[in-house]
Amino acid sequence: MLRKSTLRKQQDFKLAYNKGESKVSRFMVVIYRKNNLPYSRIAYVSSKKVGNSVKRNRSRRLMKESYRLLNRRIRNGYDVVFIARNSINGHKCDEVRRSMYGVLRAANLLDSKGL
Repeated sequence: MLRKSTLRKQQDFKLAYNKGESKVSRFMVVIYRKNNLPYSRIAYVSSKKVGNSVKRNRSRRLMKESYRLLNRRIRNGYDVVFIARNSINGHKCDEVRRSMYGVLRAANLLDSKGL
């Protein structure tokens, strides 16, 4: 993932949280908002509710890999924040990918073109 495609500034996070829409799946919450840029910016968040640092890092890695597999199908021009839920612990990447696909489809963030 390119550096410019990562959501980093606190102001951008606040805008996404306050003005964005959200969808919930079994393993994650997705908050998204239009950003008027030609590319999407992505962030992965794991709170301490997910578990210790090992579990939080694993949950972020699972979400990053799932996003990487779906990247070509996701629309440009959005700020997207993936927030891990505690239920993500102990599950395989394929299950997380299917969950991410479903929540992105519900949020209408998937392009009709792609894979």
